[in-house]
Amino acid sequence: MPTPVATDWLSWLWVGPARLGLALLAVALFLAAAALCLAVVFALANLLASPFHDVLAARVERLVAGRVPDSAASGPGALLRDAARALREELRRTLFFASLAVPIAALGWLLPPAQLLTAPALFGLTLWFLPLDYASYCLDRRRYSFAQKRRWLRAHAPASIGFGAAALLACLIPGANLVAMPLLVVGGTLLALRDPA
Repeated sequence: MPTPVATDWLSWLWVGPARLGLALLAVALFLAAAALCLAVVFALANLLASPFHDVLAARVERLVAGRVPDSAASGPGALLRDAARALREELRRTLFFASLAVPIAALGWLLPPAQLLTAPALFGLTLWFLPLDYASYCLDRRRYSFAQKRRWLRAHAPASIGFGAAALLACLIPGANLVAMPLLVVGGTLLALRDPA
């Protein structure tokens, strides 16, 4: 960041506020970059873990319901197909979330007064997205389209919002999100099994 220099006492009238403003801008840019890095790392971790989460969700479903849809196929080929499907669907969900979150965040960044609306909008979007993300492993095996998943989410809004709030709180605790992710997959699977469409 540039550092304005005062040459005499009168120039401090504009140099002082300019230095303070630039220091605050530097802190804001650092925090924005840190938040972006955290979001990217979390999304990447979720993407890479999706095949393992899919296996966990199938195991939970087998324990609770006694069977898993499309479980006739077994072996390494079926395992690779399931892993590829889980990775593809997780990438679609992540891109969908980014397609909504990035414009909202950009609006708040470009028009600071809009942050009064964009911050709650991002919070609500996250509450809505987390149950969609973690229940989707179970719904994907039932061949739900993305539109059907969103309809399922709207049909079970109270339970979904409660799940999303708990998931958001768990993911905000540094380090706890690593433990929380498998628990959220179990919870999302149970939510999808308890409230089928």
